[in-house]
Amino acid sequence: MKKEVTYFLSRLIFDKKRDLKVEGKKVLIADCQKIGNYILKTPMIKGLALAGYEISILGSVLTKELAETNPYIKEVIIDNCYRKKSSDIFRNIKTGLKYRGKFDYFIELVGGTYLRDFVLMNLLKAKKIIGIERKKERKCELIDIIIKRQPHMREDGIEVLKVLGLNTFFKNGLKVYENNTWVGAGLTESIEKYDIYLKNGNKYQDLCKKKPLVLYNGNASTIDRSIPKKREKEILGNLSLIDGVEIRKIEHEDSILDLCALIERADVVVSVDTGITHIASAFNIPIVVHSSPTHTFPTSDIVIEHSFFEKDLYKVVKKTLKDR
Repeated sequence: MKKEVTYFLSRLIFDKKRDLKVEGKKVLIADCQKIGNYILKTPMIKGLALAGYEISILGSVLTKELAETNPYIKEVIIDNCYRKKSSDIFRNIKTGLKYRGKFDYFIELVGGTYLRDFVLMNLLKAKKIIGIERKKERKCELIDIIIKRQPHMREDGIEVLKVLGLNTFFKNGLKVYENNTWVGAGLTESIEKYDIYLKNGNKYQDLCKKKPLVLYNGNASTIDRSIPKKREKEILGNLSLIDGVEIRKIEHEDSILDLCALIERADVVVSVDTGITHIASAFNIPIVVHSSPTHTFPTSDIVIEHSFFEKDLYKVVKKTLKDR
């Protein structure tokens, strides 16, 4: 009942139809505060940037380092609103006022119905708002262009390119993108590919592997997607049944780019669905994932969903190593 009242008041106070003229290509993209959510949007970010759009994102301390190495992003605006708490509204107000009227487009692919969402969109006063269908079929008059939800979050971003007429576009007179594929200068790259840019001299750049490396991670941002600590010893013991490989549990890294560099060197990643699976997917590393929502499931040539509590887990990982 409380959420219904908040939604009604949000629409009554803030949700007004707008008619503003777009004159430029400055874009602010929301919901890049979590690693996975940011990586899922990198194909859209690249597409917009190559078409001449100037990209800023709403990020956090978690994604700042990753996003700042991305050559297609001009500015990372840190608001840290990644826990989705009611107190986030104060950060939203601060961000909305600071960047009011500075963007031609605001892209919002969350589809939330909270007061903070309406407040931020209203205060930013972007010329055009591109948003996804709201949850529970609710309406939002503030949004100028509404895209339908796709089977995967990555594809939501591709839909944004389509509504902006970017199915095919040119750069310096050469065709660089057509039908979900980047082309030109010897490059043929699927739009589905995620982007992670590593710096030279990272911690694991010269890692010397004497055996195939299997990385394990049981931690996610929420308890329900994490493996209980008391079960991890059992899982690691199961993985140790694989002969001739190094099993390494992912621990805290001082740098997110160091974590990315380590994952890049892995032969298989065994993880619950979290930012780590999306990083592995960006490097096309085979993944054995415990469970994952279909809308955010990472893309890779090899992604296998298998319960970590099954006794044959080590056989699944062993076969994945063999097929790599």
